[in-house]
This record gives sequence, C-alpha cells and structure tokens, in this order.
Amino acid sequence: MIELSEKRLEVLKSEIPIKIGNRVKEIRKQKGLTQTQLAELVGKDRQYLYKIEKAVVTPNVVTISALAIAMEVPLKEFFNIEI
Repeated sequence: MIELSEKRLEVLKSEIPIKIGNRVKEIRKQKGLTQTQLAELVGKDRQYLYKIEKAVVTPNVVTISALAIAMEVPLKEFFNIEI
C-alpha cells in the first residue's frame, strides 16, 4: 500500500476534476450533444455542465453516473484517465 502525501493529494484534487471534465466534454461531443441537451437529459442546467467541463466544480458519483447513462457509455469511461 502507498501512503499519499499531502502534496500528492492536493495534485489529485486539482487534476482529477480537469480530467473528468475533459472526458465529459469529449464524450458529449462524440455523441453529438450540446451542453444544453446533455444538461436537460440529466436534470441539470447548462451552466452546471459548463462548470463540470471547465473543472470549476467536481461532480459527485451520482452526477457522473447520470451522465454515463444519458450518453450510453460505461461509468468507467469517465475514470479511464492517468493519475
């Protein structure tokens, strides 16, 4: 097991939202959806989806799951990132 340093935890807190936001945007575009369309599918507003894609907010697992269902992709697609 590896113990994470405070510095590494801070890096993860800043990098993971960026990577997840990038994946949301990438998959959304592959599916041919606008931010407004996807936001409506998951019951959020467009500004919130914009903030996810820009890593201003970090979505919780329920929101990421809803995005996966709406875009018909496995949940793991959002976590297929290097950390």
